[in-house]
Amino acid sequence: MSTTGDHGSWNPYGNDGSGHGTSGQAPQDPWAQQPAPQDPYAQPSAGSASDPYGQGPVGQDPYAQSSAGSASDPYGQPSWSAAPGPGASASDPYGQPAAGQAPQGQAQSRLVVGLLGIFLGGYGVHRFLMGYTTIGIIQIVVTVLTCGIGGIWGLVEGIMVLARAEAFERDAYGRPLTD
Repeated sequence: MSTTGDHGSWNPYGNDGSGHGTSGQAPQDPWAQQPAPQDPYAQPSAGSASDPYGQGPVGQDPYAQSSAGSASDPYGQPSWSAAPGPGASASDPYGQPAAGQAPQGQAQSRLVVGLLGIFLGGYGVHRFLMGYTTIGIIQIVVTVLTCGIGGIWGLVEGIMVLARAEAFERDAYGRPLTD
């Protein structure tokens, strides 16, 4: 059904009866080729208005390391070839022993290990301190499964440490216990 002034047809340019639309201009073709919009993710050129922070060209490493003591390193951080720290040798800057060598750490006190064995032996604390973590975990499990009766194992070992039993002369790394 058409209304008055409609002339019975649909007009995409308006309905003023002239057939030319209300503005008097022919509309733009919606399917015409438009210029491609600018890529919002494209890198702006250095120093341009779209690059307000003045970042350098793409591909430069802004975190590149410089040599120690240079003008670009105001704190003078030592390089990796610096002198080794305490307990380390020049051949091993991290203080780790070479394969087959015992670690260069503090030897444990016999008194401390023995007393921890007597008072906390059920929890394997003295074994952890000596470096025997597997036996320490086993002592915890035995103590829990036996409702605390397995703690006698740690008590006996603590007494053996203080009595200088040969099995408890050295820790897991081969270092002798100190007096």
